[in-house]
Parts: sequence; C-alpha cells; structure tokens
Amino acid sequence: MSDRWSAMLDELERQRAELSRVSEAVARVTAHATSADKLVSVTVDARGLLVDLSIDPRAMRRYRAEQLSAQITSLVSEADQRLHDQRNQILSAAVQPSPGYAEIGEDRRRGMRQTGEQT
Repeated sequence: MSDRWSAMLDELERQRAELSRVSEAVARVTAHATSADKLVSVTVDARGLLVDLSIDPRAMRRYRAEQLSAQITSLVSEADQRLHDQRNQILSAAVQPSPGYAEIGEDRRRGMRQTGEQT
C-alpha cells in the first residue's frame, strides 16, 4: 500500500505543478479582433478587459460616432469570445484523470476491517 500512497503523492505533485503552469498560461492569454475593413482593431487581456484599441484615421471619416462605438463594442465581444475559446483549449488540454482516491479509501477500510479497527 505504501507504493500506492507514494504513487498518489507523486501524481498529486504532478497535478499541482500542472495546475500552476495552466494558471500562469491562462493569466497570460490575450485575444485580438479586427474589423473587416481593417480600420479598427482591439485586444483584450485574460480578464476580457480592453487593453489596446487601434483606430485608423480613415475610420473617423468613414463612420459616425455611434457606428464606430458599435463596431468597437462588437470587436471587444468577438475578442472576448476568442479569449474564452483559448482558455477552454488550455484547460481541456490539462484535464487528466485523478488518482484512484476511492480505491485507496476502500483499501484502507478493508485493512481496518481485517484488523478490527473502527471507521
């Protein structure tokens, strides 16, 4: 049983390190979106906050203020969706089956029954 406990502890340490790596990767993710005419682009950070906005001067002449505002809002939403997709890819790649805790618990209970200990 000590080999199983050792293996479980090794697996837990591996998972802890992987969780730390994934957490750091998710925190660094950014996403970008650009308008079809390439005149407006946005970048959002890992929290979905706008961190960069680029507006070509031609966009100021082409669009009225409310159109430009709507385009920026739409691009931020698009970038946020891309961010969500990237986070899901990172997280799903990191998901691994956990050690057999139920099996270890059952082994412990079985051992206690054999020695007459109370659960």
